Amino acid sequence: MTRTWVWPGSVGFVFRQLTRIQLVVDLVVAVVFGAIVVPLSYGDGLPGLILVLAMVSALGLRRFSPGLALLIAWVGVIVQLSAGLPATLANAAILAVLYTTGAYAERASRWIGLGSALVGGLLAGYYTAFIIVRGTASDSENTMRTIAVFGTLAAVAAVVVLALSWTIGLLVRTGRRARAEGRQRYLAEREQFAAQQAMFALEERNRIARDMHDVVAHSLAVIIAQSDGARYVHRGNPDALAGTLETVAGTARSALTDVRLLLSELRHSQGDGPQPVLSDLGGLIEQMRSTGLEVHYIESGELIPLPTGQQIALYRIVQESLTNALRHGDRARPVLLAFHWRPGALTVQIDNATLPPNPGLPPRSGGHGLPGMQERAALAGGSVAFTPPSAGNAYHFVVTVHMPAGAVRPTSS
Repeated sequence: MTRTWVWPGSVGFVFRQLTRIQLVVDLVVAVVFGAIVVPLSYGDGLPGLILVLAMVSALGLRRFSPGLALLIAWVGVIVQLSAGLPATLANAAILAVLYTTGAYAERASRWIGLGSALVGGLLAGYYTAFIIVRGTASDSENTMRTIAVFGTLAAVAAVVVLALSWTIGLLVRTGRRARAEGRQRYLAEREQFAAQQAMFALEERNRIARDMHDVVAHSLAVIIAQSDGARYVHRGNPDALAGTLETVAGTARSALTDVRLLLSELRHSQGDGPQPVLSDLGGLIEQMRSTGLEVHYIESGELIPLPTGQQIALYRIVQESLTNALRHGDRARPVLLAFHWRPGALTVQIDNATLPPNPGLPPRSGGHGLPGMQERAALAGGSVAFTPPSAGNAYHFVVTVHMPAGAVRPTSS
């Protein structure tokens, strides 16, 4: 976290919020450094004392405000150059200031730090050469030549050292930022994974809800149809009554087993239980026929293999359609179940006769069955079309399923 304090004239310094340990460490380092260099500045008078105080202050403030620390260090250097003082141990604090400028400073202060390393290195090199050589050469021409040569070498060395300190700080900054971005990317990936898991769980619950609807609606329809028939057959045909009750009991047991399986899937994250496929249609048709519903099954074309997901969807759609025919259709007329196999696709039609609407009754709600069929077909890569009953089609309700072979989309079911 950072706070920005702006000088008048739009010159701003950023003050970083440090931890207590960081503050204590920086202050201790500055105090120890000052205790070492202060005794060495006694012979330099007031300019030497100002230089030491400036460098110690810059060292203590280097992480709290790198820009301000750089400015204070430059003030000390300017005083040093103005007084003609030679380089001292106090100047070593500049290395730490340039490092923190590269590692922690904002954009403007960071690039000013690089410029300071270049300019400061040149000044330090030639200034040191001038101080050392001016009293050793025999004439002015040799003095200037020596200063130029020695100053150039010293300036290059000083620039390399100062720029290296700044560069190391910049590399540390880059590494720290890369780690932070990696951490953010990791957290984002975890959030995305959690969102995907939640979506898969929701899809699974929707799939279980559809299965629950299919199982309960189908089984209750069969039980109701058999129970209604039992009221008439038991009077003169006890054997037929026993068969009817056996069918009711078997249907109830099967429904109870399916419901328990679905509820166990809701409670536990286990693999999917066995799901009905097209090979199980024979048992479904026989069960519907046992209720008194006449089902005519026809099949044409050459059978093509379908993925399990498409077979499950087709089975559930046929089951829902036959259940609707049993509950709402005209049981005096047969239901036509037709499978038309074509190269690369399958078309299924369920055609059942319905009773003409009773004008005295409100229209029946569609419930969840028809939207459930459409959703199942869409998830399996197919489509469902409905032809509602009307006088024009002799009150027939027709369900047409088109399923391209192998077009199933991956789902949690």
